[in-house]
Amino acid sequence: MFLEREKRQIPSRSLAGVCRYGSRLECCYGWKKNSKGHCEAQCDLGCKHGECVGPNKCKCFPGYTGKTCSQDLNECGLKPRPCEHRCMNTFGSYMCYCLNGYMLMSDGSCANSRTCSLAHCQYGCEEVQGEVRCLCPSPGLQLGSDGKTCEDIDECATGKNQCPFNRQCTNTFGSYYCKCQTGYDLKYVNGKYDCIDINECTSNTHKCSHHAECINTHGSYKCKCKQGFRGSGFDCSAGFLTDCDFDRGACEWVQDDQDDLDWTIKYHENGREYYLALEGPVGNRKEQARIKLLLDDYMRQSSFCLKFDYRIQVQNMGVLRVMLDNSAVAVWERRNPLNRSWQSEQITITWTENTPEAIIFEAERGRSASGEIGLDHVVLISGPCSDDKSDIF
Repeated sequence: MFLEREKRQIPSRSLAGVCRYGSRLECCYGWKKNSKGHCEAQCDLGCKHGECVGPNKCKCFPGYTGKTCSQDLNECGLKPRPCEHRCMNTFGSYMCYCLNGYMLMSDGSCANSRTCSLAHCQYGCEEVQGEVRCLCPSPGLQLGSDGKTCEDIDECATGKNQCPFNRQCTNTFGSYYCKCQTGYDLKYVNGKYDCIDINECTSNTHKCSHHAECINTHGSYKCKCKQGFRGSGFDCSAGFLTDCDFDRGACEWVQDDQDDLDWTIKYHENGREYYLALEGPVGNRKEQARIKLLLDDYMRQSSFCLKFDYRIQVQNMGVLRVMLDNSAVAVWERRNPLNRSWQSEQITITWTENTPEAIIFEAERGRSASGEIGLDHVVLISGPCSDDKSDIF
């Protein structure tokens, strides 16, 4: 019996990133063929200040370190020290300078100079044609008015920086660096580093109220109070005028003493919650049961949203209406709905004059002597309704 040999990757000694698969030569795992047909190493997170030399392996340029070569290497902290006297670290590099009384030579060393010693330079000096001149170790520093000490040049304020339009310049002593604007994060995308918008809403770093909706924007976010709440979005307070589920009575709703029938409180099928009902066997056709909510001065606004659950249980059971006390025309009504189970409804009620004093639910008996008209979870909210009919809680 002959056993099939296991296929193994055998690196080719002549080409980097090329492996032998039996008789075939292909790019090894972690390498990808480029436009010239050569295998290139792939670094998923990129190499910001370096080059990719192997699968997810960066070789950093001098002055940089880290897995993606995105961090500054503090050369001044290395051993042996790169400078003879003093060292100033800069982003991606460093500067050497000498103690007072010494002169910086071309090879970076410091030579004793009586002339420099007399000049009292902060960062050393140089002699040019017998003239002593104090030095500053960085292009971001300039000699002060005394000609001896070095002052920082604010590249951000003077416009001498080279930050891209979507980066923010941050000044440092003797230099500067470019960071992403507030609301953006530096990420490696499509083969390069770029400032990408931070979605504060999905990352849950926003400060919106628990009763507000977070809306992401470029570089920031907005907060919008949910329906039933009002405020800045960062602080939202309840905008309920009334909220009644009839589990503890009729709340602020009262029976109309001028109607024909009364609403009754009944158990839901679960036996734990209550609702209002006009039952079919009660009363005669065209007789009405009304329950109303008196609108006091606080509740008399130019508009409000009325949310409620209802059901009309059987055909020809009757009509359910929403009315205002100063109008004979219903602002909403339902009869013989196709769906006989509980339904949720919301309506915006507005007016410009003749402010009503009460809102009324009116149930009118139909021909059927069975079934019922049910009403539950009545909520009155200041302001117009939103498009969302879901539970406001």
